[in-house]
Amino acid sequence: MKLIIEDSKEKMSESAMQILLGTMMQDKRVNISLTAGRSPELLYKMMIPYVKDQAKFADVQYYLFDEAPYIGKTAKEDGENWKEMQKVFFEPANIPADRVHITTMDNWETFDEQIRNAGEIDAMLIGLGFDGHFCSNCPRCTPMDSYTYALERKIKNAVNPAYADKPQQPVTLTMGPKSLMRVKHLVMIVTGKEKAEILKQMLDSPITDELPATILKLHPNFTVICDQDAASLLDLNNYKRL
Repeated sequence: MKLIIEDSKEKMSESAMQILLGTMMQDKRVNISLTAGRSPELLYKMMIPYVKDQAKFADVQYYLFDEAPYIGKTAKEDGENWKEMQKVFFEPANIPADRVHITTMDNWETFDEQIRNAGEIDAMLIGLGFDGHFCSNCPRCTPMDSYTYALERKIKNAVNPAYADKPQQPVTLTMGPKSLMRVKHLVMIVTGKEKAEILKQMLDSPITDELPATILKLHPNFTVICDQDAASLLDLNNYKRL
């Protein structure tokens, strides 16, 4: 694992952007996986002016690693992750919908195979959840030896009572720990004092499903990029820094 600590959220976002754009500019098909949420919003704003020129990035395909599909009367409604990523990145960057791949109830069982056949994910950007979750791999209900899987929301909520109940989205689909271990470069961004304690726990705790992100330390090419606030509780003598 490599740890990069920047002075500000702006510099942290720039460091992550350089990794992503450097990967995307290869002269071949490139597969990128991106995350929704607050942490990457500035990063996406910085990337959009570069990526809008689709001629330069025509070979880039995008993958979303989790979703909670709707059922019943709302079954045709787009999932929340898809909608958020359309809003904050895909639409303003002029990325065609046919270059964005998502998990669905029809494809989740073959999603890893599809990615493998496409040459694997070259770079994946993820965040760190307030309770140590990553993607939709949540405490006490993550199968730590799993590829992409479906988890009933009632099971997830039973062991994580603080999670919101969403009856029209009874299943969460997510790439599992083994899926992420196949990613060529895994990049986590963490920002703000509110994430300082959970970042310290992730880096210092043994691997446990009580804090699923601990397993990511086993990844052979894992980079954590954070700002000074998020790193404020770390003993920096314990980590390899760039």
